[in-house]
Amino acid sequence: MNYNAGILGIGVNIPEKIITNKEIAQRFGITEEEIVRKTGILERRYEKTETSLTEMCVIAGKRAIEDAGIDPSIIDLVIIGTNTHDTHITAALVQDQIGAKVCAGLDLHSGCSSFITALSTGAQFVQTGLYQNVLVVAVDKCSTLLDPMDKKTALIFADGASAVVLGRVSDGKGILGINMQMDGSGGKYLHLTEKKTIFMDGRAVFEFAVEKFPYAVNKALEVSNLAISDVDFIIPHQSNLRIIEKGIETLGFPIEKVHTKTIQHYGNSSAPTIGIGLYEEVKNKNIKDGDLVILAGYGAGLGWGSIALRWGK
Repeated sequence: MNYNAGILGIGVNIPEKIITNKEIAQRFGITEEEIVRKTGILERRYEKTETSLTEMCVIAGKRAIEDAGIDPSIIDLVIIGTNTHDTHITAALVQDQIGAKVCAGLDLHSGCSSFITALSTGAQFVQTGLYQNVLVVAVDKCSTLLDPMDKKTALIFADGASAVVLGRVSDGKGILGINMQMDGSGGKYLHLTEKKTIFMDGRAVFEFAVEKFPYAVNKALEVSNLAISDVDFIIPHQSNLRIIEKGIETLGFPIEKVHTKTIQHYGNSSAPTIGIGLYEEVKNKNIKDGDLVILAGYGAGLGWGSIALRWGK
């Protein structure tokens, strides 16, 4: 049988430590206004050095499970989407620490699109009926991969985690369409160096994202037989506010119905930004039962992907 897969609960873990534009500006001899003009970022968040990636996952995961109103023992699949592993068995450690009993797990990474990839992967298991309650966690600790004197990356990257519980939802709700694509010829523009630090060709990545963000939104609508006029809210990857603004202009969609808080106040934490944005808008009641939401990711790979989601159970 095919079931409708949707989000039953959502949770986040946003670090408390704030890295201000003043601190970054002083480091590079630039102004705070220049940082805002180029990126739209007002501040970013770093996790404590001693906090592991697993701990970040467990906090967000437990919050999503609580929000779903289910017992953690019935989680039967854990999927971790990350690019900053501190171990090769994160899903297994998370499974143990959240209290899931009979459970499968896997770790995956696909750059800044990891939330889309992980959510799409989990949805397949729910839709086929193989698993009923899937915990998807997107997490990155980008602060551990930064060259502190590389202005292109130090200005934007941050840390965080977001999690959702996927399960069966009623007809017409949940994930309506998925699109994922990749072009490895652009991998040289955003990758990890041999020293395990993030390298980014800012101009090339900017041009790629400005093109692929609206393209990804339209592809999700195409595979779902929907139009941009049907959309109630868009949650893009929070890479750079200027990318979001240009992409939304191309789509002809009102910026007021687009999430931008995360990039402005939490920074670009890579994999979890879409989940964090979804959490913020649901919490603030800007996304309501029955709303059509488009989730769109783009980044390292170079890859991009999108999901059309009808919010509600």
